[in-house]
Amino acid sequence: MSNLNVDLMNKLGLTTYNSSSSTTATKSSSKLGQDDFLKLMTTQLNNQDPTQPMDNSQFLAQIAQFSAVSGIQDMQSSLKNLADSFVANQTMQAASLVGHQVVAVGSNATLGTSGTLSGAVDLSQNANDLAVGIYDSAGQLMKKMDLGAQGKGMIPFAWDGVMDNGGQAPAGIYQIKAQASIDGTAQAMSTYVASSVDSVMVDASNQQIMLNTSTGETIKMSDIKQIM
Repeated sequence: MSNLNVDLMNKLGLTTYNSSSSTTATKSSSKLGQDDFLKLMTTQLNNQDPTQPMDNSQFLAQIAQFSAVSGIQDMQSSLKNLADSFVANQTMQAASLVGHQVVAVGSNATLGTSGTLSGAVDLSQNANDLAVGIYDSAGQLMKKMDLGAQGKGMIPFAWDGVMDNGGQAPAGIYQIKAQASIDGTAQAMSTYVASSVDSVMVDASNQQIMLNTSTGETIKMSDIKQIM
């Protein structure tokens, strides 16, 4: 067998034998390209048994298989380029949110020196009773707001900083917990709060855009309910 044929067979990871020994050729780490494939086909035709030539259908089948593999590789490359472009566009859009207030799923909210802390509870179904608790960093309850019976949907709430004991809470970040009574069963509910976007990052594991907020939470772009 010619050196050209041996080299091409090695690129395919096939076993070759020398006439003087039965040493198996080592598998090459290089990939089989289009030029190599054509050379392999030509070599295969030149070295075929004249008494048993390759069937035309087999020859065409090999060409079709190579074309299919080549097409899949081109499609994978195009999809990767499209995905990279999509992530880049999303990153640019997310970067424009830095410094803006967004309303998104979260459990922390900021009480300023003046004004109120506000948010909303996402009720999955009608509730016989809905309560929102405001907790400090130590987990101590500052304020409990009883919102009574509420229908399904987004239920807004606001806190002016006045605690249950009548005192004024200091400015800072507070934790929000909502609980609803549905058919006699107490259930924790998701809350939406307003916060400022401080920075943007891309999760390397899944190329997902994440937003770091002023409340110390990291949220997904898909978690945003409203841009203020």
